[in-house]
Amino acid sequence: MHAMVRLLALGALVAFVMAAGCTGEPGTGTVTPTPTPIEMNVTVTETETANETVNETETMPETTVGVVNETSNETINETETEEIEPSGESVTFDLSALNNEFNTDEISVPAGAPVIINFDNQDEGVDHNFAAYKTDAAVEVIFRGDVITGPAEVSYTFTAPEEPGTYFFRCDVHPTQMTGDFIVT
Repeated sequence: MHAMVRLLALGALVAFVMAAGCTGEPGTGTVTPTPTPIEMNVTVTETETANETVNETETMPETTVGVVNETSNETINETETEEIEPSGESVTFDLSALNNEFNTDEISVPAGAPVIINFDNQDEGVDHNFAAYKTDAAVEVIFRGDVITGPAEVSYTFTAPEEPGTYFFRCDVHPTQMTGDFIVT
């Protein structure tokens, strides 16, 4: 059943892209993609021999479809992305850097929560960032924010790990001076 739903959804997507995805003059070989945001929910109703009706709705994941223009044989890849919203309420945390130090050495957030770090680099002419790692070895990245030169502010947005535990955060420019515990509860 799921394979049939996916096949029907893919067929509908290809038909839609071919019908509405391109514009141009016929026979000129010129293809102009027309980006169109698409959100597809496919509902399939199937009647079984016992006269039961089964309804299933499935949301399409990200799909890339190659469309070939018959006059130019040019392939155009169009990508449709499903928006995924993290579960739970977001957590906002204000973090600043001054004199090559963070204003805290501990940040605590709920597991799987969307996290917003409002980062204020107050050190004039000095580069800083916020980065979270699985351990203090800083090998497995949870999140790495762009480096900014102070004075400047930036908001970093990412999702906290699903697994509760004590992780590690630091400034990648000053990895031994500016560190702390990133606690996921």
